[in-house]
Parts: sequence; C-alpha cells; structure tokens
Amino acid sequence: MLNIKQLIDELQKIKGKGFIKTTHPHQGGVGNTLETLLGIKENNLRIPDLGVVELKAKRINSNSMLTLSSKSPLPRGTNRRIFEFLKRLGDDGIYRLYTTVYGSRKNNRGLRIFIENSKLILVNPANEEAYWILEILDDVLKKGTQKVLLVLAETKGKLGSKREMFHYTEAYLLSGLNFKNLKYAIEHDKLLIDIRIGADLHGKAAGKYHDHGTGFRIHKKDYLQLFEKHEKLI
Repeated sequence: MLNIKQLIDELQKIKGKGFIKTTHPHQGGVGNTLETLLGIKENNLRIPDLGVVELKAKRINSNSMLTLSSKSPLPRGTNRRIFEFLKRLGDDGIYRLYTTVYGSRKNNRGLRIFIENSKLILVNPANEEAYWILEILDDVLKKGTQKVLLVLAETKGKLGSKREMFHYTEAYLLSGLNFKNLKYAIEHDKLLIDIRIGADLHGKAAGKYHDHGTGFRIHKKDYLQLFEKHEKLI
C-alpha cells in the first residue's frame, strides 16, 4: 500500500519514462495502462494519508481540453431523431451532424443545454425530449468528500489502437465537487457538448448511420475549478 509520498515518487518515475505503449488497446487504455504501471488491479487506491481515492486517467490534447464522458442523450434513440431533423449532406454524399452545444445560447443549429433539477436538458429544434442524468458525469466528477486522483496523459497514435502511447505528465488530487461551479461552467460555456454523428466510411457498414459519441469537454483549468480543493502532485 502506497502512502502519498510513495505515490508521488511513482508518478514522477512514470512521467520520466516518456511515452509508454498502451497495455490495453481500447478507449479505456489510458487508465488501465496507468493501473498496470502502478501495480494496482482496480481504480480505487487506499492511501493511508488520504483514505480511499478514485484513480482517473484522461487523455489531454494540444489545447488542454479534457473529454469527461461520452454518452448520447436519453431517451434511447433521441440522437438519431435529432440527426434526421438537422443532418446536412456533405460533398462526399455523407449526411452528418457535427456541432458544439453551449449553455449560454443556442448555436447555429438551434441547440442549447441547461440544467433543470437533476437533468441536463438538450433544447433542440426537432422538439425531441432529450436529456442526460447529471450522474453520468460521475465518470470523473465525484460528489461529496470522495477524492479523485486525476492523471493527465499526452498521447501518440490512434485512439484505442495497439500503437497508442501515453506520456503521463500531470497529476492532481481533487475533492469536493461543487454543484454551483458545475452549473456555472455550463452556463458560461466552460463545459461544452460535442455531437458527432455521421456514417462509417469503410467496410460493410460504409455509408450507414454511425453515432461517433456525444462528448462532454472542458478545459483542464476549468475542470480543476469544479472542485473545492485541487492540489497538483506532479
């Protein structure tokens, strides 16, 4: 069992190795590879100095945006119906709906998000009921006093492939998710939603509808501000 000093030392060693080839070639490989490097079998760390800490690793791109979660709105099939209403035909003959949704205003496709009770509502010109239960952001956002160890990695190679590589460069200890800060982040366009729907380009499903994932994205510095306490470890 690592104490906090030993954990920091291990993270520094991992950072010093530079880019490391994934040990788990899939979307969750960034976390599984880190777990392997730390010699743990699950993402709950028990640290004597801190208690139980949730380990989360995330890819970070060149403009420091984090993808917190990727999930289509409810009810099931809503994205498909919104797509049919808003899709546009590209020069390559493929219908697509690629758009970023904000909380402060409707975008140029008539989409907007806002919080109502325990739901994140997606306003849309198709007048479809569309929402996310806020708990889906528990992928990295933890309520109450539970602590999160967030480790960020630069990447090389195709996401989820056997050739993807990670350089774990930063680590933060976070605690005390603040709902008011989350609401502020949505209303002031700190937390954005990317809708990415198109078609498969290759294989048997070429040309057919493909939802590439609805991503919740936020800048690293704004993500840290969602928590009452955040301490940089490396």
